[in-house]
Amino acid sequence: MANKFNFVGTYLIPKAESKRPFTKEFDKKGKKMISLNFGVKESDNNLAYVEGFDSTQDVIKTMNSDNEKIEIKWADRFDEDVVKTVANYKKYTIDLGEDFGGRKDFISQYDAILHIKEWLPKYKGKIAATGQFVKEPYNGQYYDKFKIQNIYAVPDDTKSRLSLQFDIYYNKDSVDKEDFKEDKKIYLNGYIDQYINKDEKNKYISQQFVFNTSKYDLENNEKHKKLFDYKLGYIDVKNKTMVHIPWEVVLLRGAEGVEWNESMLTKSQKEQVELGIKTVDDFKPRGQVLGDKVNEYRLFDPILRDFGKEGNFTDGVVDTELKLSEFEEMIYVPVKDEKLEDVVKSSNKTEEVKVEKEETSTPTVDDDDLF
Repeated sequence: MANKFNFVGTYLIPKAESKRPFTKEFDKKGKKMISLNFGVKESDNNLAYVEGFDSTQDVIKTMNSDNEKIEIKWADRFDEDVVKTVANYKKYTIDLGEDFGGRKDFISQYDAILHIKEWLPKYKGKIAATGQFVKEPYNGQYYDKFKIQNIYAVPDDTKSRLSLQFDIYYNKDSVDKEDFKEDKKIYLNGYIDQYINKDEKNKYISQQFVFNTSKYDLENNEKHKKLFDYKLGYIDVKNKTMVHIPWEVVLLRGAEGVEWNESMLTKSQKEQVELGIKTVDDFKPRGQVLGDKVNEYRLFDPILRDFGKEGNFTDGVVDTELKLSEFEEMIYVPVKDEKLEDVVKSSNKTEEVKVEKEETSTPTVDDDDLF
């Protein structure tokens, strides 16, 4: 099951002199190549960058609507009858409205990026950017990447959110509640399934998730208490074997707003408050008060759906019946001297990775933002 993202918000195009500009075109070994990079802002303090990369080629290796491997000549890639034969999950769809290029389905990301380059800067309003989440190993570490596939225009009143879907693997020992009393957070040190390359195939990669309860009033709000108990029931499992279930996750990448309080005052300011000269609110800065920078994947809701051969989760978590020792044999360990160009090359080969076609609607995440 692919790990997907659906980011809704306003877009941010990097400056032309940026190390990673909006688009970059170059030639290498007789092929034209192009890269894409832009941000999607949930708010002024929460933003994630999505990216794309492709090159011209003699043939496009893809899948048809019967999920069979096919090859299409580069010269035939715009033929409407040919495009119709390609599976929806292998197409790149851009729809910014009739005044901004209309709806276009591409079977090469190279052409999709050229279309985005022309029309996105002209568009004013919110977008939904969807695609695949990938953890790229490099020099013994992982880097989170958001590989763009589709972009849609959405109404301005659509709720902004950096939303993702992960199929998370974990057991009773994956849950960390040690600092819950202090930071109101429970950590889930789980794993996700990801295609690595043609030699490794699919392996499991570690990924930390956070159940943030800082906005829950567990003592005075009955609904908050019920939501807390409900979600914790899916997190704090009793299984020693590995279980898994898809979760909707919300990304917070930036600085989170916090409430102004006396602990934020300087020693001199506190003195004036103690003397009654000023109040705590007299020193409150204009605008939103921001806390420390964070990069958290926050658990929002378990997804109780039947995904067919990928798993039926209508009754909750599914037990893999694998002991941790058995599961650990399938965990990918990145090579420390891995070359970056080899990582990029393997991560851009998506023949074996099935990414479901996203709908044009945005996520139905409509709770009271307790994440």
